[in-house]
Amino acid sequence: MALCALAACGVHAMQATRRILPAAPLVIEGLGKGTFTLNGPWQFQAGDDPAWATPSFDSSGWEQLRADEPWGQQGHPGLTGFGWYRCSIAVTSAPGVAQQFSLLVTGIASAYEIYWNGSLVGRNGQLPPHPVWYQSQPAQTFELGPIQQGVLAVRVWNAPLLTDDSLDRGGFDAAPLIGSPEAIAAVKAAYEFQWLRGEQLHFGANLLCAVVALLSFLLWLRAPSRWILFWTAGFAIGQPVNLLLLHVHMGWPYSLVMGLSQPISGIQDVSLWFLLLRLLLLHENPAISRLTRILAGFYIINASFDGVLVAISWKPGWTSVVQVSDAVSTFLALLLEAFPLVLVSLGFFQRRQFDSAPWLVAILAFLDEMLIFSTDVIGQGRQFTDWPIADRITSPLFSIDGSGISLTTLAGTLLLVAIVYAAYNSVQEDQRRREAVEREKLELVREGMLMRYQAEHDGLTGLWNHRIIVQRLGNEMNRSVRDQTPLSVILIDVDHFKTINDSSGHMAGDLVLKEISEILSRSVRPYDYVGRYGGEEFLLILPDCEIESALIRAEQLRLAIQAARVKDGEKILRVTASFGVGSAFPSHYEAETVIRAVDSALYRAKSSGRNCVVQAEMDASFCEL
Repeated sequence: MALCALAACGVHAMQATRRILPAAPLVIEGLGKGTFTLNGPWQFQAGDDPAWATPSFDSSGWEQLRADEPWGQQGHPGLTGFGWYRCSIAVTSAPGVAQQFSLLVTGIASAYEIYWNGSLVGRNGQLPPHPVWYQSQPAQTFELGPIQQGVLAVRVWNAPLLTDDSLDRGGFDAAPLIGSPEAIAAVKAAYEFQWLRGEQLHFGANLLCAVVALLSFLLWLRAPSRWILFWTAGFAIGQPVNLLLLHVHMGWPYSLVMGLSQPISGIQDVSLWFLLLRLLLLHENPAISRLTRILAGFYIINASFDGVLVAISWKPGWTSVVQVSDAVSTFLALLLEAFPLVLVSLGFFQRRQFDSAPWLVAILAFLDEMLIFSTDVIGQGRQFTDWPIADRITSPLFSIDGSGISLTTLAGTLLLVAIVYAAYNSVQEDQRRREAVEREKLELVREGMLMRYQAEHDGLTGLWNHRIIVQRLGNEMNRSVRDQTPLSVILIDVDHFKTINDSSGHMAGDLVLKEISEILSRSVRPYDYVGRYGGEEFLLILPDCEIESALIRAEQLRLAIQAARVKDGEKILRVTASFGVGSAFPSHYEAETVIRAVDSALYRAKSSGRNCVVQAEMDASFCEL
């Protein structure tokens, strides 16, 4: 209690020393081609009243602050809402320089308005009831005109503090400058150049993220089953979208910008979850996959809720409720931010093989999330502890050509590059697996076709085998009866084939059968059928062929076989064949009946001296047999 009393007395004494009488007007004489820094003294008052902009207003009771530090660092930590600055100025220009002046404001992070002698000369952002403000912005120029003496007033709105604010912001971060329009334009150009130069790596990283997100999404549209591309796009798109929402002067309402920024960041976070889930093969575990989906949905809902809280926090009546709700939401978000660390740990303990690309992502994700988690945890408590560790983590480690690179930026960029590399490897591996599966399918199709061919064709001659040629005969007989079209059948038997086998060997007999099968194959029409009926017998099926044409075809084949010369080494073999031809079969005949009929004709050809063609006689005896 004694310490609290002493602290209260000390604070009161400090405030008493600050509340001094207002200083005389700031006299700036002979302002020429250069600029003058309006560091102070500035009179400051918390609250809002439009009358405070008029020169006649008595601000003698206001305290004085400098313009080179925020008001949170000058005795007003945690102050949100409106605050006013006033400064009396008397300006004269140098000889030969026109009495025209401009104002350059380089460091107010919140929305503000500039008044000169009670008149609004410009603003940056938009004040309540529909505030628009920017976290990062270039310098802003305001034309004051031919001034000599007056009051410069600045009306600032500082967004309500939430759980992760440092409580030390608000108002000026850097003192404004006054000078001729030419001098102010030159200083602004140099400032913007330095600002852009310092942000070029930041912009480049966001451009890289946008390109990666677009390419990944387009590739995912071509292959929707490759979800790793979808989650890569979701992870990469978060940074450039938030850059547009928070850092680009689009003039969108504050509630809309902040309401969209929070769920976008949530989508980026959960995309990393699902990337780790797939890269570390944890998606094959149903329990882990289900838990990840549930937590991801809860995280997106919580981020969206937090966005709504931030959007409505500027309403005075809701501020305290919003701060408590945001504290609860932030606590839950901090717990969920540690989930990638859980996934990496599970992947390490359940790993089945070491793959460099996924584990590179896992290691960098672990480091990146540890940095984010640590920074957020410390940031949430720094309003109570004032620990500078979070600022040191986000401060530049080194600079390249004026562009600072922090540890978090370096870790995030390396993580994105590793994710792209791992996604590319995953897509390539998936493509190789798909190609292997396709090759296996083709091989199975080829084997199936080969097995079917072997099941339907004779192994020696390549003609239809006995089963298939008899089946074809039955089908053609049914079609002939149905369509009332003619059908002829020829049964061929090689003469003295046993003698060939006995005298010249079975190899010579095989050569004879192959030669005859080639003669038959060359002589048939595309829609005819020829098969090896058995042994040295061949069966020809001639659809749409009358008996006269069939007899002519049989005679042509007989002559062709008779003229054939089969070469067996140095020995030439000559063979002949006998033919049985049938046609105009009764409708009640079956395939076996037709074959018996033409086989009877073939037997008569054999009995008649062989090497001849005999027509089958169609009578009832074949049906009875």
